[in-house]
Amino acid sequence: MSRHGSASSYRRSDGVLMKSSSYSWPAARLWSCGDDRLALLKSSHLSSATSSKASMRKLLYAGGSKAVSACLSCISKDSTSSAIAAASRETDKNTLTEADHELQLISFEKPPSYYHPTLWKDDFIESLQGEQVDEDEINDLIEEVRGMFRTMGDGATAASAYDTAWVARVPSLDGRGSPQFPLTLQWIVDNQLEDGSWGEKELFLAYDRVFNTLACVLALQTWNVGEESITKGLDFMRRCVNMMKDEAGAHMPSGFEICFISMLEEAKQMGLDLPYDLPFIKGIQEAREKKLQRIPIDYFHTRPTTILYSLEGLQSLVDWNRILDLQSPDGSFLSSPASTACVLMHTGNQKCLDFLNSVLPRFNNAVPCHYPLDLFERLWAIDGLMRLGVDRFFQTEIKQTLDYVYKYMTETGIGWARENPVHDIDDTCMAFRILRLHGYDVSPKCIEHFKSEGKFFCFAGESRHGVTEMLNLYRASQLRFPGETILEESHSYSKAYLANAVQTRDAFDKWALKKDLEGEVEYALKFPWHRSVPRLEARTYVQQYGADDMWLGKTMYRMYNVSNQTFLELGIADFNRCQAIHQKELQQINRWWNQSGFAELSFTRQRPAEMYFSIAACMFEPEFAALRLAYTKTACITVILDDLFDSHASVPDLKLFLEAVKRWDPSVVNGLSEDMKVSFNGLYSTLNSFVEDAFEVQGRDISGYLRTTWEDLLSAYILEAEWSERSYVPKFEEYIENAKVSIALGTVILNSIFFCGEPLPDHVLQQLDFRSNFLHLVCLTGRLINDTKTFEAEKERGELASSISCYMNDNPSVSEEESKAHVYGIIDAALKELNWELVRPNNVPLPCKRLLFNTARVMQLFYMVRDGFGISDMEMKGHLHNVLFQQVSV
Repeated sequence: MSRHGSASSYRRSDGVLMKSSSYSWPAARLWSCGDDRLALLKSSHLSSATSSKASMRKLLYAGGSKAVSACLSCISKDSTSSAIAAASRETDKNTLTEADHELQLISFEKPPSYYHPTLWKDDFIESLQGEQVDEDEINDLIEEVRGMFRTMGDGATAASAYDTAWVARVPSLDGRGSPQFPLTLQWIVDNQLEDGSWGEKELFLAYDRVFNTLACVLALQTWNVGEESITKGLDFMRRCVNMMKDEAGAHMPSGFEICFISMLEEAKQMGLDLPYDLPFIKGIQEAREKKLQRIPIDYFHTRPTTILYSLEGLQSLVDWNRILDLQSPDGSFLSSPASTACVLMHTGNQKCLDFLNSVLPRFNNAVPCHYPLDLFERLWAIDGLMRLGVDRFFQTEIKQTLDYVYKYMTETGIGWARENPVHDIDDTCMAFRILRLHGYDVSPKCIEHFKSEGKFFCFAGESRHGVTEMLNLYRASQLRFPGETILEESHSYSKAYLANAVQTRDAFDKWALKKDLEGEVEYALKFPWHRSVPRLEARTYVQQYGADDMWLGKTMYRMYNVSNQTFLELGIADFNRCQAIHQKELQQINRWWNQSGFAELSFTRQRPAEMYFSIAACMFEPEFAALRLAYTKTACITVILDDLFDSHASVPDLKLFLEAVKRWDPSVVNGLSEDMKVSFNGLYSTLNSFVEDAFEVQGRDISGYLRTTWEDLLSAYILEAEWSERSYVPKFEEYIENAKVSIALGTVILNSIFFCGEPLPDHVLQQLDFRSNFLHLVCLTGRLINDTKTFEAEKERGELASSISCYMNDNPSVSEEESKAHVYGIIDAALKELNWELVRPNNVPLPCKRLLFNTARVMQLFYMVRDGFGISDMEMKGHLHNVLFQQVSV
């Protein structure tokens, strides 16, 4: 993971280095190696102009030590121009002699504000202990979740007082004038709450309580039972009905204005004392009338629509014989017990009766607000486990569950239940995304069904969007392959909607009452798919996950296999367990760093913790410990060598270093500087250990393969040094060909991929190394996103070669902004190709695919705003703290 905004090299024609990567102007250090003198130039008044810097560098080297002395004298008088003039006079008196070569290095050091020292000191890292997690407790939680999968049927949910009340109103089919389902009346009486209402006990929502209570009062009044319950219910209604006006409109239950007003009219006919003329209620009546005017009567009798879900609110409009043609195979009407009960009341249909008889025993003589919920339950359960980072424990169960979902996936998507004739964008997008991620062949054409006149909808004819449906559309759109236009369109549409919802503080949802829906949306926008690494997502989601989240249909309801304490406790316990492992590994890395002598290298960026984060945040599972260590060590060495080759050695010395790698002989570097020897010896010992450890997994010697990756990398570094020396700006394609190697991602991946736990014969390896498009895309996107965020700083330091400058040089009429736009376009296209590489069917082990794909993602994260590697004390500091150091509590 190299060239993170590193400084350029300045060399004389004889190869003497003229600028290092440690600091930069205005502070400068002059080292006179011949007489062991050290002169420190400190002047905040040195001009930042490139011409002044260049003049100073040239004069100091041409003039020798007297020019240096003259320069120092003038600098002490705060005069840059005088310093240059004085150096020039001494230059005129001197010719470049061999003795002057003793002035080996002028080090224009980068200011601490750009490349700060390490954030994570030795004593801090060594103090990490990690939380000791009870393994038995984790195993018990895993088994509990497996039990949920085993018992998943039509959906574990709660009974609905509203729907049960409608079932209770069905008269006996034999004409005796008694209730067909008398036990439902007893359930209603038994489940009245202390305040006289019916509904969800743990959460008060006025819409929900009033809606449920009115339905239950009507049911009891219909059969003249439960007089006390009726009185308490009416009293609650009179006290609380006006509270609805203070609640967010997004929390109004589905079909509320249709069904509530219809029930009020019935209550009025029954002579029940209620506040019928409240202004708020009149407003709902007006909304109902407008909605009814938009409903094409013939249309909803001839094809399935969401009207089937609320037939009880439209009794005067329904042709009951015609509507039976739209009955679902299970006997329900869009899985709604209330709507089905209403049809049964008017038709006596046997399939309606059979449906209700099948549901009532499952809920102890009650019914839920919709049933079944089999597809919804399965998809949302899997999604929750994935976002919590614990889905790996349930791969068998998830495979079986997704096979079930896939069986019901159609060209127009799916609904919340297997036999729903009306599909919705929410469940469809969740299914599309999860199925695609797990390798199922799914087409985005299913999303075209939910687009009309440039807009996307959940259900045809809806009056407003729900935030969760747009969030799931947005998440699905990010898994697009090249050429999938519908996903491009849905991405733009959903992103704009969500951004506006956050900006206007309107991230409420009509389908759910979630713990932190706004936080979920903000995370999704800030960290989209290609920037959201697994541990960062899990760390965030454990704080957002609501074990008691409620869902909204016609009433509030719970989904016990979707929102529960077991999922949350497992997510937290596993996160802390993995974090404790990661802390111990980071301590190993820190000791290796110090023992290798790397901590003493003043010219390089000290970032071992950041390097470890880049892999631990992605390949976090305990079984990938060896992979994480190899990845981190390799990444650390690439940064050291990048800084070394970029600006801390002459080109001849760099070529000698490369020769030492080719010969794999430490004696070749004996004549080089101490820094170069430390760097080579660290590479030498680390790579030898890789070869030895990898033999156990691979069963073969990979030393030649690994050394080739380093030879290629160092050759790329040298070419860049030669470009810099010649002030050469390559063609865009020439730059990319070299830069995708010099970014060092390929070196890091290919030195660690042998520790993924899978044997990698050559026919598999060639699908992962530089012979493949996969690695090309990883390195390309990494290099280009790096360039976009380091271009300005590098330009100020006089660096000439980057993708942006090369493209501008090739196309003189193109502006800097246009060049950046071109580069971003390449990144966007390549990321879509990476989606395909991740899920395409082949014989490449999934851990290897994940390694490549996640390396690309972590680069997008590091460079989402600026050079997050070089200046990691900003946003990356918080990510490291949250993922590696801060434990999660329940």
